[in-house]
Amino acid sequence: MIDQKKHLLTTEKQIEHLKSKGIAFDLVSEKDVFSYLQNESHFFKLIAYHKNYQKYEYGDHAGQYIHLEFGDLEDLTEIDRFLRSVLLQLSLDVEYYAKMKILKVIEEHHEDGYQIVVDFMDDLQKNNLKQYDRCKGELESHRTSYYCGDLVRKYSPNYPVWVFMEIVPFGRTISFYKFCADRYHVQEMIKEHYLLKTCKDIRNAAAHNNCILNDLHLYTAHFPVNYMVAQELCQIPTISKSSRNKRMSNIRLQQIVSLLYMHNKIVTSEKVHQAASLLLHALDQRFVIHDYHNNSLIYESFVFLHKIIDCWF
Repeated sequence: MIDQKKHLLTTEKQIEHLKSKGIAFDLVSEKDVFSYLQNESHFFKLIAYHKNYQKYEYGDHAGQYIHLEFGDLEDLTEIDRFLRSVLLQLSLDVEYYAKMKILKVIEEHHEDGYQIVVDFMDDLQKNNLKQYDRCKGELESHRTSYYCGDLVRKYSPNYPVWVFMEIVPFGRTISFYKFCADRYHVQEMIKEHYLLKTCKDIRNAAAHNNCILNDLHLYTAHFPVNYMVAQELCQIPTISKSSRNKRMSNIRLQQIVSLLYMHNKIVTSEKVHQAASLLLHALDQRFVIHDYHNNSLIYESFVFLHKIIDCWF
């Protein structure tokens, strides 16, 4: 059997590997590249962004990348780091205001703050025993927490809703959001529940430092765009139908846009909106520091996000 394992490369070997792939060093010296790989970003993270570049198929340079500079990889790495921090903050905002909306609708229906949690747990136990056990585990896992262990020890197993939501993770909050939406027949919340799942997906990617901009390709397989998001995008006059369909075929861009939409829709604080706007416009300015005109995939993706940020924030 052929050994398919890839071995750890020294920094010198990493640079040799980059050169062998046709990656140029015209914008940055090899000394600076060495320092960057040693101190700023590890090789595996940096090289991931090569997916956005095409390779020569024929000729002397077959298999090498077309118009790819090390400076491009470095810049995309830094933009992606900035993007992840912005997305994480926006998703935290969305999670917080989703909880606010739950409490508001419960208050409007004169709900017992304890009974609704009991009913939710009973519903899980009846319809999804695995999720019921997991939810109990989520609550008990915080018993020794420095931050909410006192809440668990004080209220377990009879949690009022405001304590319950303080302890459970975002995913459980979303399922509780759907439970409340169904309980009170709030169609808007039922629709929002699916968007909150999307927000959680991009939040998890950002929180775990997964690369986001390393695959901006357009896909023929259709990822259905949420109707509410699609309708809102149609109101942006600077984005054509063709551009909208192309960019939203990429699930990563689609999730980013869905989070931006949900932030606009669910966050009720003007101060929080303003803070988000400052972050997003700073990110938007970061997109254009480096010139990506020779790569239409990256350039047009950044232009697409720019138009949305400019219109919605």
